[in-house]
Amino acid sequence: MGILEEEIPGTYEEFGDYYIAEELLRSEDNSNNSDILVVAETLNVRQETEMAIFMWLTTDIDIRFYVRNYEMSSFGNLVKFDPNAPFHYDTLTVASVHRRAAVSMFTAGALEDLDNMTILGGLQRNDSGMSVASAGKMKISSIGGAVDDAQVFEDNKFYIREALYTKFTLIIEKLLSVDFYLRKDTETINFIYNTGNLPSGAQAIQAASNVFMVKYCLAEKTFPMPRLFNAVVAMFCAYPDKDYGMMVLSNKARNIRSHVELMQYFMPVASRPSAETNLDEVFITHRSTIFGEISLYKLRREDVSVVLGLASSNMDDPKPGTGSQGSSVSYCSKVNENLDTENELDVLRAIMKEVLDTNFSQFSVFTIRVGNSTKSAKENTPVGFVVLRQFHDHNKLHDHYYLPKLEAHLDRLRAQIISLRIHPLFMGSADLIFRDLAKKTNFYDFYSITSNSDQMLSNDLKKMMMVLEPRHVKKSPTLFKPHKEPKRATTYVELRNHNYAKDHLIIYRHKLNPVKWFTNTNKIVILGFSSVAKAFLRQLIFLWNSKDQKNMDSYTCLTRVQVTLICEPGIVEAEYDNLFQCPYCSQSRKCYLSYSNRSCFIRDCCYRMDLRHWVHFIPGKVQAINRANKLVKLEGACEITYDTLFLCCDQNFVLQSPNESIENTPCNFVEINSRLAKFMLFYKVRALLEEMPRSYMILIYGDNLSVYECIGFLMNHGVDCSRIVFVKPHRFIGFSEEDKMKNPFWDKNIQLILDDMLGNNGLEIIEDHAFKHWVLRESTDFIMQVVFQHFPSRKHTSFECDLFISFGEGHMVPRHKQIFEASSIQLDNNYIVINEKFQTNDPNIYAAGRFVKIMPEPNYQYKYTSAREVAVKLLHHLGISPRADFDLRYELPYHFQAMLPLNYFITKVVLPVRYLSIQPVGSLKCSLTTYKNQTFCRVGLNNSMLVDEIVVVTKKVGCIWH
Repeated sequence: MGILEEEIPGTYEEFGDYYIAEELLRSEDNSNNSDILVVAETLNVRQETEMAIFMWLTTDIDIRFYVRNYEMSSFGNLVKFDPNAPFHYDTLTVASVHRRAAVSMFTAGALEDLDNMTILGGLQRNDSGMSVASAGKMKISSIGGAVDDAQVFEDNKFYIREALYTKFTLIIEKLLSVDFYLRKDTETINFIYNTGNLPSGAQAIQAASNVFMVKYCLAEKTFPMPRLFNAVVAMFCAYPDKDYGMMVLSNKARNIRSHVELMQYFMPVASRPSAETNLDEVFITHRSTIFGEISLYKLRREDVSVVLGLASSNMDDPKPGTGSQGSSVSYCSKVNENLDTENELDVLRAIMKEVLDTNFSQFSVFTIRVGNSTKSAKENTPVGFVVLRQFHDHNKLHDHYYLPKLEAHLDRLRAQIISLRIHPLFMGSADLIFRDLAKKTNFYDFYSITSNSDQMLSNDLKKMMMVLEPRHVKKSPTLFKPHKEPKRATTYVELRNHNYAKDHLIIYRHKLNPVKWFTNTNKIVILGFSSVAKAFLRQLIFLWNSKDQKNMDSYTCLTRVQVTLICEPGIVEAEYDNLFQCPYCSQSRKCYLSYSNRSCFIRDCCYRMDLRHWVHFIPGKVQAINRANKLVKLEGACEITYDTLFLCCDQNFVLQSPNESIENTPCNFVEINSRLAKFMLFYKVRALLEEMPRSYMILIYGDNLSVYECIGFLMNHGVDCSRIVFVKPHRFIGFSEEDKMKNPFWDKNIQLILDDMLGNNGLEIIEDHAFKHWVLRESTDFIMQVVFQHFPSRKHTSFECDLFISFGEGHMVPRHKQIFEASSIQLDNNYIVINEKFQTNDPNIYAAGRFVKIMPEPNYQYKYTSAREVAVKLLHHLGISPRADFDLRYELPYHFQAMLPLNYFITKVVLPVRYLSIQPVGSLKCSLTTYKNQTFCRVGLNNSMLVDEIVVVTKKVGCIWH
């Protein structure tokens, strides 16, 4: 009980002092005797025995439940089966979920497939008049025999936009639905088990069971964790007739230190969609992974087919055609989801040909087999393969990634893993594989390079390798040339050379050091994927990366965090998509759809790492927050428990109506709050140019630098300036505390210059008009007119539009506000009230971002501050990473960059004000400006003559990208 209380606080209080004794007596009285309790003892220096490990194992498992709710087909459905013995089978209807391949989401071919499969039969395009589909729908209304021309005109004005409205509604709905990104399939499986002399049912299933469950495996606090492997060996010895061991981790309980260590010997099992809510996490392992010997064998000619078979194991079956349900129409997709696998097979064939035909190949290929290492390769079972070569670019990594510098002794002893495939059950044998690989190749430092933006080869062990953290601030320019490989006699293989400055690469490393896991104890749930959320996750995942690099030198640092992030469908997928190719832009770095406004610390969360390796992302919409039970309820009856809840769902732009809350978003209304919104804008603009090439009208509303960035996108993607109306609201300045703060998103002088430039290009600019309301087409969600109110005359002006793009400066979505109010989270207008520790009125709920207000108001600027610094303060207040030099005030600058019209780029760096009370409103400050070679620079000095602002506007994107 002492070990239980130590690992699981509250055990005494919940179960009593004699919990274990009662369970022992119950198991003795039970004829099934399904539970086994095991203790392990050690000898101390006085030769006295001390209890070191306590294990509680059981075979009382509802196998049907796990077969219905988890993907157990790969594990024989947890039962033994002999076809020569009596058996029984049950037919079970189950569901499974498959993620859509990245190439089938946002690429040009994927959007064309979506268009062709959604708009069945196609739609007639209208050029300068009515569409063919609308020609028979013209209305004529009369009053007293006289034709009502106004009503006819209004009706027909919508009918000529019918095709546009259909595309906006049907296809945009697809991109915003969960079903587009997660494909749910229903399948029927035959659950077959031997019955023997027993009737079919639970008793026969229990007799045919091939699995045991680990309820507890707890170690005394001084026990060395790596020796828990012996406990896993003891488990299988306790059940010599069982092949599988299973662990179930409750989603309501905290991480147990011993269980975290044990999970490296188990693999996770995917859950199925079902009526069950709050399914626990299930992990499983096989006897062969514990007792089998992992060995590596050099490639032989007869192994070529084995390697190709293992490499093609994840290739999907080709689908000849797709169409709508109930339709005889079939459409052949233009997207090849197996392209990466086919490319990998071609590369592997060329490498193996070089290895087998050349005596001095740069590559080495080994098959990974399990069995008896003293026997030949053909007598062992192949479970994987590895392809590697010497790594020459280690010195180039220091400029962009954190690496120890004093490692010259490893020169010429480093290897790059080209491809590595392994059966999932043997993921826990990563250390054994790398050590055997080092013994056979004399390489002692292994690197693996992957990327989301290029065709890369597989590495199934990358989760068991240490990820190199990108540098917080880049220390070198981007004008490096890629490393040139030395010329070789063979020309079988040509692999792409990497440019470590420009390419978005994720670097994994294994230096044969012992593994050390880093984890958090509390279950954290995050709402939203904002910059603060990204910074917090990055800081949490790389807690081991200290300044002295002590952990990196001594261990292979791996992270396992208990974090669940909930955001709307498509947000995360769009952030990590690098396959989209804009047809208008030759370089993605200069394309609005791929350009990020944030600093490299935030950008690298999606460019040079993949947070999806550590964090559980759930697409969906939050329906309610149950503070009493610590639950977040999603639409669709899914409930997620939390110990700590973070509200990071603030938006950059939310249009605020003075009359009523805007809840339902019209189909031709756009707010750019994510990269997904940029993709949606791109599609809508393309559809607008196709359907109404001569008569469209685009309306843009806002007054900040992001508005000009969007206008530049429209100008560069086929939109005529004469078809754009730019409406600017009146900005009140010099009367509030807000004007004491440094706003990186607005620059009065630069925006005045941009207005003149755009006006000269034919763009109409309407100033001092605030949004009032819009007019929708009757019984549709299509905006026909937008009404604005002039300041100060209060006169109303309406503008017709086919597309309304808003950059209104609000930050809380009305739907989220309703949820917070229903949960009794304290709000002040459209802001969440927090204290200086980011806590709301509920101490278990934290909030950060642009929609928070600290009460009482502090004497320092906490808006427009670095997301990285906010994340550091959050970790301090949570007690995860306390800092001795902690300061409530902010000191790191905020970085903002944007693309401007006419191929200009702007970077703005502002320093937050540390003492607002001594900062006069609208005070004059000294500015130093310079202009040379199409580059403008302005440096601002405060009253203390310290630099608090740097602004650079240039046409040279390479100068300010980092």
